[in-house]
Amino acid sequence: MGYKIEYLPIGLSVNARISRLNKTEIAAINKSKRFHFNWNREIPYHVYQLKADGSNAVLGLISLDNRPRDYAIEIRLLANSKENIGDGKVYDGIAGCLIAFACREAFKSGYDGFVCLKPKTDLIRHYQEKYGFLATNMYLITEKENSLTITERYYETEDNHC
Repeated sequence: MGYKIEYLPIGLSVNARISRLNKTEIAAINKSKRFHFNWNREIPYHVYQLKADGSNAVLGLISLDNRPRDYAIEIRLLANSKENIGDGKVYDGIAGCLIAFACREAFKSGYDGFVCLKPKTDLIRHYQEKYGFLATNMYLITEKENSLTITERYYETEDNHC
C-alpha cells in the first residue's frame, strides 16, 4: 500500500515512496539541475522527495511548513523533475501524490486536512480544477472532505484500493 504514479510509456501503475531529505541531499538536488527553484532556501523547512519503487531517481519534491498557529500545513514549494513536466513527461501523478502527502500530514497533525499554498498566477486554475483547491485572498486551500478525496485518489490503503 502507498502512493501510486503512472509510468506513461506503458500505462502501468507504479508504487512510489516519499521520504524526507537532509541538507546534503538538498544540496545534491540543486547540483543536479533537474528541478526548478533553489531548494537550499528550503532547508529550514521539511523537504520531501518522491521516488518510484526500485529507482533512485528523484521524480518530485515538496517543501512543507507546519503552521500550528494557523492550524495548517503550508506547501511552500512543489516541483516535478524536468523530465516529468509537460506533454513528454514519463510519469503522471507526481504532484498529486505530494499534495496527498501534505494532506495526510495535515490530518496527522490534527488540522482536519487543512493545507494552503501560494501558487504562481498561471497555476491557480490548475490547482482548482485538478485538485479542488479553493481561493482565498492570498492562498489556495484544501481541507476536510477535499483533502480526504485527494488522499484517497493518490494514496492506496487496504480500504480504498486506488
